[in-house]
Amino acid sequence: MNYKQHLHRFLTLAILLCGLPNVWAQNKGESRVAAPAAASGFSTFSLPQNLGATFNAPEMDQLPVQAPSGLSLYFSSARTGGQGAQDIWVSQRATLSSAWGTPQNLGTIINTSVNDTISCLSADGREMFIQSPRTGGTGASDIYISTRTDPNNDFGWTAPVNIGTVINTASNDYMANYFVDPATGAGTLFFNSDRAGGLSLNDIYQSTRNADGTFNPPSLVSVLNSAFSEERTSISRDGLELFFSSNRRVPTTNQAVYVSTRASTSSAWNAPVYVGILNTTGSNAQPGLSPDGTLLYTVSNRPGGSGSGDIYVSTRVSVNRTTTGDFDGDGRTDLTVYRPSNGNWYILGTTNVYEFVGWGGVPDDIPVAGDFDGDGRNDFAIFRSGEWYILRTSDGTVTVAGWGAGGDLPTPGDYDGDGRTDIAVYRGDTWYIIQSATGNWDIRQFGASGDIPIVASRSD
Repeated sequence: MNYKQHLHRFLTLAILLCGLPNVWAQNKGESRVAAPAAASGFSTFSLPQNLGATFNAPEMDQLPVQAPSGLSLYFSSARTGGQGAQDIWVSQRATLSSAWGTPQNLGTIINTSVNDTISCLSADGREMFIQSPRTGGTGASDIYISTRTDPNNDFGWTAPVNIGTVINTASNDYMANYFVDPATGAGTLFFNSDRAGGLSLNDIYQSTRNADGTFNPPSLVSVLNSAFSEERTSISRDGLELFFSSNRRVPTTNQAVYVSTRASTSSAWNAPVYVGILNTTGSNAQPGLSPDGTLLYTVSNRPGGSGSGDIYVSTRVSVNRTTTGDFDGDGRTDLTVYRPSNGNWYILGTTNVYEFVGWGGVPDDIPVAGDFDGDGRNDFAIFRSGEWYILRTSDGTVTVAGWGAGGDLPTPGDYDGDGRTDIAVYRGDTWYIIQSATGNWDIRQFGASGDIPIVASRSD
């Protein structure tokens, strides 16, 4: 459900706060002083920027993969000068601040006359996963691995080797994303497949890797998939953030970028969140996160490009932080007012779309917006005489927490640094905080009676 759909759904809840009906009583006991769900970081990115005509061609350019050094950018293209159909190319630059140079074809050791496209590079830069329907495979498109001894030699790759029938089937198996857990060294291969048994025509699977380099039978990653088509995963180096694209956003058939997070590499993935800033127009697909996590490359047919599909890059603006007053998740503060007379929140988004949400309306209600669920968007929240009423933007869930008392000053902010707003109040000279990361209480004496707590900078 997208931001606007959430808003329209929330309108039906406008009367809830007028008399505290049963929905509050039902949630109140289980939510009192309990922390919200496990931490789920979210990252804000800048608007995507085209890599330019030196890099992009009139033909389709896709599947960007930045090397661990940051000095090489691999991708696939059907541009002239290749071996035929889609080939794998690389662009190089002298420094991290230099412009990308003219792309070069990887040559006949890697490319053939059919569609040969890159999937990913391993974290050490010595393995390259590709997909190809070349002869000798098991199906329509198979996953292959090429290796090199020098992680900085872009033209030192060996002939690709099929990874075998444990992963590859008679169907399309492609867009591999190989992750190595930095804590344990365990390897996991994420990939897409249109094999039978999935939720749609193209789903995300994962397979663990053995010490001898072989892979185990894959399983469907259900939480990431939908009844629509998912494409290409890209996982952060720490394994806590996974980007992919999907056309699940009805009614459009365009691909859009989503992100899922998890609290640890042993935890389950959280429900994916739509990354609004990356999907402003056209189709936006095949996200590729740079090894250091600061850049996200995407493929888009948005207006103003060089051809049918160009590669764009977005810069991470903040890590696990939500801009204060950002209700649509685009990384910018929206113009928002709360009107006590009717309990409405009036929002003028950064795209000049006007919305309103009914949430509040009882005298002395205090709006305490913050990102309590960690999805990168501010939630609608009210502080009323020691009770926090929170309407989560991630799933529309109502949470009620008893924390504080009448006369306390609500001071929401991210005090534990987990990317979610903590419930907190200031009383006299003492701060009372529930840490969202652990659910523990944190009571600190700081200030004096009559002081005004400053919390805005702790919430962005």
